[in-house]
Amino acid sequence: MQVKIRLLMGAAALLYLGPLLGGMIGLAWEAVPVFVALFALWMVVMRPSRWPRDIKDWNSTIVLGGILQVLVSVLIVVVLFAVGRAIASLSGLSLKVEPYLPIAIAFLATPISRMVWDPRKGEAMEQVIDDAIAQINASSLPDDTVVEGDVMTKTLLALPDDADPDLTAEALDAAFQGPEGASRLCALEMELDWKDPPRTGLRHGLILWATDPQRVSRNIHSAQMSAFNVAGSDDALLLLYARRARALLRMDGTMWVNFPPARDVELSIDDALSPVTRHSLDELARELRLHSPEVAVAVG
Repeated sequence: MQVKIRLLMGAAALLYLGPLLGGMIGLAWEAVPVFVALFALWMVVMRPSRWPRDIKDWNSTIVLGGILQVLVSVLIVVVLFAVGRAIASLSGLSLKVEPYLPIAIAFLATPISRMVWDPRKGEAMEQVIDDAIAQINASSLPDDTVVEGDVMTKTLLALPDDADPDLTAEALDAAFQGPEGASRLCALEMELDWKDPPRTGLRHGLILWATDPQRVSRNIHSAQMSAFNVAGSDDALLLLYARRARALLRMDGTMWVNFPPARDVELSIDDALSPVTRHSLDELARELRLHSPEVAVAVG
């Protein structure tokens, strides 16, 4: 699954490479609508639920959403075009490339993406695509959200190791609201990658937050994977995660895309863990495999 997602991201990245290269070789601004059209083509093919084939299914919400997506595409293409021109100008780089090549590269994103993944697999695919594109957009456009020096992130990291997990979960819920939420979660996950200091209370609270059915509708995508990562190899935290994550997954099987791959869960089952923890992790891995598209196709 992770391989497919990476391939999808790589294929989608061709959309961005096209206009960037176009700017670098000095294509005229008249080429911008062509790249915007290619972005629209990709969205129509890979997000069919947002672009109904029957005109009767179109409503004001879908029309507005389509317009906004096109406008965002225009902004991205213009920015990439300008960045490409700036790179060529500042570096004195002169690429001898056929004018049609950048357009061909952007066009290839659609058939390759379609070969990698069938968008008809359901709503879960929509979230995977959104996450992949969000990651690419984050690296393509200037990011105004700066977590470095963020007071709330520093405050959370400064909590004592024995901080109350329930209160910590409430604090995390407040910290993850708004556009800074995803960046804050990423920063915390990186800091909690090490065992020293242990920050057990913060890890415990993050697991509670990410597996809380009352908060799951507001969760950041892949929050459940982050919670698994911060549990590390701690027996108690892994047991807590496995039990709560499995219950959450049983409530909504489409959430499998937010969880770690079943293979990663299986690899975390170590002989040093208690039998009950190993059993719970094994059950979680089985539950994840049960909901994965590959299993669904095989059963069908």
